[in-house]
Amino acid sequence: MPAVPAMPATATDPRARLLGAALAVLDEDGVEGLTLRAIARRAEVSHGAPLKHFPHRAALLSAVATAGFRELNASAEAAVRDCPEGASATARLRAGARGYVAYALERPAMFALMFRHDLLDPQDKELSRVSLSAFDDRLLVLVRAAQADGWHPEADSRALTGALWSGLHGLVQLWLWGSLALATGAPSADAALDALFTSYDLKERRR
Repeated sequence: MPAVPAMPATATDPRARLLGAALAVLDEDGVEGLTLRAIARRAEVSHGAPLKHFPHRAALLSAVATAGFRELNASAEAAVRDCPEGASATARLRAGARGYVAYALERPAMFALMFRHDLLDPQDKELSRVSLSAFDDRLLVLVRAAQADGWHPEADSRALTGALWSGLHGLVQLWLWGSLALATGAPSADAALDALFTSYDLKERRR
């Protein structure tokens, strides 16, 4: 999925201009590069300008992370939509999981920021809404449909979704660090993901 383009320095909306600058800094310099000075410099505004439009750095970074969760949701949804007509619920769940992993591997700096709760504003309502939507309105829905098709039907849906999410998130982190390929010899993240699906018994099921 393509990255959200940074707003041009000539953007008239100051918040949009700062957000676009932050996205550009994140893509180029990673999470640690997201200082207010760096963002202001990229937006071509004074060093104090960000705090005129965001109450603190965490608020600005939360706006960036919110954009990331929207991208992540769109990536998972697009992967599910690409399933062939008549695809089983488990196939759709696997597709959504692949969309999650694909986004994380394509945007590693954004993915890292999205879960850096030490840098984000815990009171940001939009971030909370969009991030919880990724779990409740997407992954959990896919899991419940797969359960209805016979995948661990007796399990608590939220606990099962949490277990799968943990597996996906851990796979991404270990792959990005290089540890998973080194330890397992997996030739690709897709191969590692196939192994994860096997371990969760997430295979094609028909009624």
